[in-house]
Amino acid sequence: MRKIVLLVVALLAVVLVAAALQSRKDDREVDLQSHKLLSEQQLQILADTQAITLQRGEQEVKLVRQDDQWLVANSDNFPVLQPRLAALLLNLRGAEVQEEKTDNPDYHQRLGLSADSELPVLQVTLDAGDTTLGLLYGNAVGKGQLLRFADANQVLLINRPLTVSVNSHDWLDLQVSNVPLEQIAKARWEHADGETLVLDKAEQGDYNFRLAGEASAEGQERKLNSMVLALANLQAQNVSLRSKLALGQPGLSMQLDTWSGAQLAASLYQLDNQYWLTVDVVKQSDEQPLDVRVDPRRAYQLSVAQHDQLALRAADLQPAEVEVGE
Repeated sequence: MRKIVLLVVALLAVVLVAAALQSRKDDREVDLQSHKLLSEQQLQILADTQAITLQRGEQEVKLVRQDDQWLVANSDNFPVLQPRLAALLLNLRGAEVQEEKTDNPDYHQRLGLSADSELPVLQVTLDAGDTTLGLLYGNAVGKGQLLRFADANQVLLINRPLTVSVNSHDWLDLQVSNVPLEQIAKARWEHADGETLVLDKAEQGDYNFRLAGEASAEGQERKLNSMVLALANLQAQNVSLRSKLALGQPGLSMQLDTWSGAQLAASLYQLDNQYWLTVDVVKQSDEQPLDVRVDPRRAYQLSVAQHDQLALRAADLQPAEVEVGE
C-alpha cells in the first residue's frame, strides 16, 4: 500500500513539473509573439509630430506644437496640460501588440473599429508635416484593447488600453499662479466702492497674515490666509480671450508683494452670473521669480466659491461677538 501511495505522489509530481514547463513555454511563446506597436519609422513620426488630433464621433481635440510648446488649437491655442500630454505619448510609445486578430473588415463594426460601430471609435492622428499616422481604438478585451491602423484592416490586441478625453477643456493647463504663501510679504485689496484692505506680516518668516497695523487678526488668520492664497495659488475653471468678453470695470483690484520685491496684480470682474479674473502686472525678481501665467490676452473664469474667498470685506473679518449670559 505504501508503495502505491509513493507511486501516485511521484506521478503527480511529474505531472505538475510538466505543466509548469509547458506554462513557461507558452509564456515564452507569447513573449516572442509580442512586439512594440509602433515600428521604428512610426516612432520617428511620433517624435516629429507637429499636431495630434483626438476624435470620437463629433467630439474632437486638436493639439499643435509651436516653438516646442504644445497648445490646444480649438481652445484659442491655450497651453496644454503637460501631464495629460505626457501620458498620451507614453501610451503610444509603450504599447505592445500581444496578438494579431482578424484582418476581415466585415468584423470591424462589431469590434468597435469602424465609424458605424455602436460606440464611436476613438481615432488618434499624428501629423508630422509630410507624413501622418492614424490609429483607431476599439473594444476592450481583458486588460488590453483592440486597435487597427487607419490604413490597414489587420486588427491587433494591445496590452495597454488608451483612456483619453476628447473634450478640449480637459486638455487646458488652468493653473494661473503658484506662489508660496511664505514668500508673500504684503497684500492689498481695493473694491470698486473704494473699500481697501491691506494685509501684512509681523516679520519675514511668518506664515499668517494680519490686517496691517493691527497686533493680530483676532482669530481671523485662516480667513486672511485663504483670501491671499486664493490669488497666490489659483487654478481657474476655464479660460477665454478677453476680446470675447465685455468685462467693463473690475469690482476688485488685488496686489501681492513678495519679500524679494516681486509683484503680482490682478483684477476680478463679474459678467452676468460669471466671475472672471485677469492678470494685469507681473513684476519679477531675480531672487525668487513668480510662477504666474502671464498672457494679457486671457481672462480666467472662477467658481462662485473662489470669488467669495477673494471678495471678503472688512465686515467679514471682524471677530465674532461672544454672547455673555446674565
